[in-house]
Amino acid sequence: MEHEEFQQAEISNIIDVNPMVKRFFLKFKHNITFQSGQFVIIDFGTLKHTYATRSYSIADISHGNTIELCICLKEDGAATPILFKSSIGDLLKVSIPQGRFVLPDSINTESVGFICTGTGVAPFRAMVKDLLEHRKYSGNVYLFFGCRTQIDILYKDEFEELQKRFSNFHYTPVLSRENWNGAHGYVHKHYEKIFHNKPNAIIYLCGWTNMLKETRDNLKSYGYTRSEIKLEFYD
Repeated sequence: MEHEEFQQAEISNIIDVNPMVKRFFLKFKHNITFQSGQFVIIDFGTLKHTYATRSYSIADISHGNTIELCICLKEDGAATPILFKSSIGDLLKVSIPQGRFVLPDSINTESVGFICTGTGVAPFRAMVKDLLEHRKYSGNVYLFFGCRTQIDILYKDEFEELQKRFSNFHYTPVLSRENWNGAHGYVHKHYEKIFHNKPNAIIYLCGWTNMLKETRDNLKSYGYTRSEIKLEFYD
C-alpha cells in the first residue's frame, strides 16, 4: 500500500497523562499491521498552516485494529490543540503505518540503545517491548529517557516492570529540572558511561533536535558510524 492511502479511525479512548500529554487510542475497521517504530499521518483536512497533516509515532506493539499515540500539546501549534479538544467517538482520517525508523529484521549486535527526550519515548516503548517480549532478544537493551520533572516521565511504571521481568533491560530516566533519588542532569553523561568504549551496538535517538545533534556527535566521537546511529527528530 502507498502512504497516500488513508483510513477512517475512531478515537476509542483518551488517557490524560499530565497537563501537556495525552494518550490517544485509535480504532480502525480492520486489523493494522505495522513494525515497531513506525508512525501514522493524521489528515486534519484544513489547518492554519501550510500543511494539513501531522505525523505521530505508534506507541505500542500490535493490538489488532487499535493503535496508541502519545502526543504532547504544542499550545501555539496548528494541530495538537485540535486533537486535545477531541472526544472519544470522534473520527479521524489516518494513514496506514509507515516509516523506516524500525528495528532490523536480524539484530547481530551485543546491545541496542535507545536515547530520547519527551514524547520521543513513544516509538521506543513499542521497540523495547518488541525486542524483549516478541523477539526474546538476549543482548543488553538500554533506554535513557531525558525529562524535566517526574510528571514528565512517561510509561514509568511499565518500564520499571519490564526491568524487573528482563534482566537485560536497563532503564534510566534522567531529570534535568528536579532533584530526586534517580539520575539527574542531562542524558549525555549517563549514556556516555555505557557507550564511550564503543560496545557493539545499534543506537536509536528520538526527541528534541538539540539533544539529538549533540548525542549524534558524541556517539561519533566514541567511534560509532552513521549506520550504527538511527535518528528521528520530534520538533
